[in-house]
Amino acid sequence: MSENFTQDNGYVSIRKIADMLGISKGTVSLALNNSERVSKKTLKKVQAVAAELGYRKSAIVSTMMSSMRRSTIGEFRETIAVLNGNEDKEALRRHATLPTYYNGVLEECADIGFKADEFWLFDPELNEKKLSAILHARGIRGGIIMGHTHESIFKSYSKIWRDFKIVSVGISVHNPAYEMVSSNHFEVAKTAFHKLRQMGFKRPALILDEYIDNLVDGRFYGGYLRAQMDYPPEERTPIFTENNYSPTYRENLVKFLKRERPDVLMYMLAQTGYFLDKNVRMADGRKYPIVQLERRNDVGIKRKNWSGMEQNNDIVGKFAVKRLAALLNMTSKHIHSPQTLIAPDWIESAFLRKRAKNR
Repeated sequence: MSENFTQDNGYVSIRKIADMLGISKGTVSLALNNSERVSKKTLKKVQAVAAELGYRKSAIVSTMMSSMRRSTIGEFRETIAVLNGNEDKEALRRHATLPTYYNGVLEECADIGFKADEFWLFDPELNEKKLSAILHARGIRGGIIMGHTHESIFKSYSKIWRDFKIVSVGISVHNPAYEMVSSNHFEVAKTAFHKLRQMGFKRPALILDEYIDNLVDGRFYGGYLRAQMDYPPEERTPIFTENNYSPTYRENLVKFLKRERPDVLMYMLAQTGYFLDKNVRMADGRKYPIVQLERRNDVGIKRKNWSGMEQNNDIVGKFAVKRLAALLNMTSKHIHSPQTLIAPDWIESAFLRKRAKNR
């Protein structure tokens, strides 16, 4: 079961209000809930801008949350666990993508009165027995896991997945104990391909190793291949799939580009984009126009020249909290693994439009 959520043209996000005022999204969220943790001056300013823009909370979420409230605004009603499944203890603050998810989680927690306790699953002093005892002692009934690209933690913490309600953020997991909230990666690749064709590019190519695509059950590949089916075989380009850390990666990538002659490149990791931007040229000597399939925190391309897909990872984090809140209030046994897929947004720079025009 999957759900797709899009923003209509009248949608006003907390991020938009925060950007206008030059403050954090967390502060905006607290102010919109009349929290005493925000100064009266800031509260009035936020609420004035929100009213002017026509901001309104999701009716679905508000209805669900109103039935759950047992305390006054500004007090915590529930504590949840945020499980860092990355080998880096500080990944939720300095990883290329995880901080955006995490910020969305914290903002939604502040919005509905949840408190988030963070746990690092690779902590040498932590194991499933100890973590279970801590969660029970703190009255924590469930949590959100992110950064879990290593299979080792699934077996070592099997008691947690069995005994607590868990929502996975960003990537797929094959465990009936989980729900998943993620960007719609199929639509990410499909939309990027179609947007490039609409701009006039004839041979968009995808550079994405299998390890990354496996984390999302092949959705990037599927979206790209499906999009190509709308065009003649001679205009279709295979996918370059070699692992980014392979010693022959750069050499074989250059050979691939010479052989397939694409006119625009789609990629994921920043090191790939940097290599393409600095070291690879088309037959006429110009740089390849490049499009990234996810806005990341480690991008080396100038922001004004960046084009690609905004996967809305902060919204993914918010919906993960929403789904967990619903799970914590379910009385029936949770036996399925629903997936909530968040629609991406296409970002198109003037640089890319110029290259499309001057192909």
